[in-house]
Amino acid sequence: MDHLNGGYMSLAVTGFVFMGLQVVWISMTLRSQRHHRNARAMSSEEFKKSLEKIWDDSPVAGPFD
Repeated sequence: MDHLNGGYMSLAVTGFVFMGLQVVWISMTLRSQRHHRNARAMSSEEFKKSLEKIWDDSPVAGPFD
């Protein structure tokens, strides 16, 4: 019967690890949703400025440079 106890122990450890990963994953998902819910939409002018900043800071030359 000792070989069964070892199997049960490894199954229990695997179950606890899986449950812990589930808790971490769910908490990260909820935290991400909370962050997106509090975000505000950019105006078209803000969006244009952010794109220009990205392209101005780009170290790679484009095909037409």
